[in-house]
Amino acid sequence: MAIDNFVLSLCLILLFGRVLGEAFKRLQLPAVVGEILAGILIGPSLLGWIAPHETLSVMAELGVILLLFSIGCETSIKHLYQAGNSAIGVALLGIALPAGVIGLVCLFYLELPGFTALYLGCALTATSIGVSVRVMAQAKRSQSREGHIILGAAVIDDIAGVILLSLLFNFANSGDISLLSSGLLILKIGAFLFLAPPLARLLLYLFRAVRPREKETGYEAIVTMILICLFAWLAHALHAPALLGGFVVGLALSRQFVSPLNRYLQNPFSFTHEMEVESKPLVDIFAPIFFVYVGISLDLSQIDLGWTGIFTLLMLSLLAIATKALAGLNVPGSLRSKAIVGSAMVPRGEVGLVFAEMGLQMEIISPKLFTELVVIIAITTLAGPLLLKWALARDGK
Repeated sequence: MAIDNFVLSLCLILLFGRVLGEAFKRLQLPAVVGEILAGILIGPSLLGWIAPHETLSVMAELGVILLLFSIGCETSIKHLYQAGNSAIGVALLGIALPAGVIGLVCLFYLELPGFTALYLGCALTATSIGVSVRVMAQAKRSQSREGHIILGAAVIDDIAGVILLSLLFNFANSGDISLLSSGLLILKIGAFLFLAPPLARLLLYLFRAVRPREKETGYEAIVTMILICLFAWLAHALHAPALLGGFVVGLALSRQFVSPLNRYLQNPFSFTHEMEVESKPLVDIFAPIFFVYVGISLDLSQIDLGWTGIFTLLMLSLLAIATKALAGLNVPGSLRSKAIVGSAMVPRGEVGLVFAEMGLQMEIISPKLFTELVVIIAITTLAGPLLLKWALARDGK
């Protein structure tokens, strides 16, 4: 891509993504939907100002790595333990129902190939942490029992989604998925998730020790990017998605980071806080590029606007919403608590979009299925906060 086309494309992506994202936020709707619509508007589907390109795709991938980093910064391992068995039960049901029901519908009703049907089912298993947690925080319920269960289940969903994505990625490349290779892959990802955050934490102490005494503007942001790029490369070297590297660095920066090292080393709260604050503009710039690029990658002409096509799209969207909402049945207590947790599990958000994009790149799903999958993810991302607000309002009454 020539430099003039690149800078103009980047200008339009940032401008339209910001404008439509802010417009949706003012309407109390998820900004991610507005950013996807911005990509549809300036992409080949409507105005045709920007076409998909490898350079923009790489920037979009960097954006999602930074997005998972910001999610990691908000994640607390303690909350996972506090939620206990309820979070695990909600997460497992929220994975099994969409993968099983949607996979079977795609296999028998849509008559898709077995692996494609499985991939579509797995693509709709992950829950967007950011969307639901933001709604809970606005309602001042993030520290409630339901809030802990939602966060814990969403974390498990995201980790399980990453593992599923890695397994499917390896199967698509090799055409085989033996128990031994699958076990080794899960072991490597588990070891990476377990060992990488403490290792990143140790590197934080090293960078803090060599920090210049003068107030060096940008030092914390540079250190953050060094760690994110290093662990993203390491995750890719272990045959895991690179975005997992951003997530573990975010965990290392979290103020609620838990490690035996805390007994011997003073928590670097001031330094990690500065790193998080300094890197926030990077996340704000690059993360929307991913969502806008997803919209640019869409080809709405692929959607079947006949009665059969519209019925199929609506049916899959309703199944995607219902199978996640039913996961709230595992929550002990009143029906209102079940409704709150179930509604919060509905938005698919960023991890589902990663599934869609990688499935398209690996040619597991066609451009038509990619477009339909992203539309379904957008519908769930829009419906989830609306259902959650309704459930919280009912709970308040």
